[in-house]
Amino acid sequence: MTCATIMTANPLTVRDEETVGEAAARLIEHRYINVPVVDASGRFIGMFGIYDLFSQLIPRVALAGGLLANLRFMGDDPGALRTRFGEIQSRRVGEVADRSVRALYPDTPQIEALRLFCQEHATLPVVERETKKLVGIVSYWDAVCALTGVGKPG
Repeated sequence: MTCATIMTANPLTVRDEETVGEAAARLIEHRYINVPVVDASGRFIGMFGIYDLFSQLIPRVALAGGLLANLRFMGDDPGALRTRFGEIQSRRVGEVADRSVRALYPDTPQIEALRLFCQEHATLPVVERETKKLVGIVSYWDAVCALTGVGKPG
């Protein structure tokens, strides 16, 4: 079975010129963890999701290394985090999208998608090999439904 047979075609996307605020609203509205980011011609740019948003709110120094960071310098005030979100929400999502995400092709075997899930822990884009245009995504749900033979939810 290939990714083309299990993917969700024509998935929800955000355009690279949309703002972080607009992309965050779309994630919340659809209760998604992440969405593909595409340019005006539909070419895959990267993924933007909840973790990308959080990483914009938390200083990079707190994200470095594997040690438990001392975040007392930030405080624990929800208002301060909302203020920080206000500062970044007008940034273009194309600037903060994760461009390191590995893409699948329609003819990629399903087992490769499963292997990448174990490494990436995120929805995977499916792109045309030559043009890099987004044609779909393979989500955990797509994969588990294909494996179990139980129909897609919703």
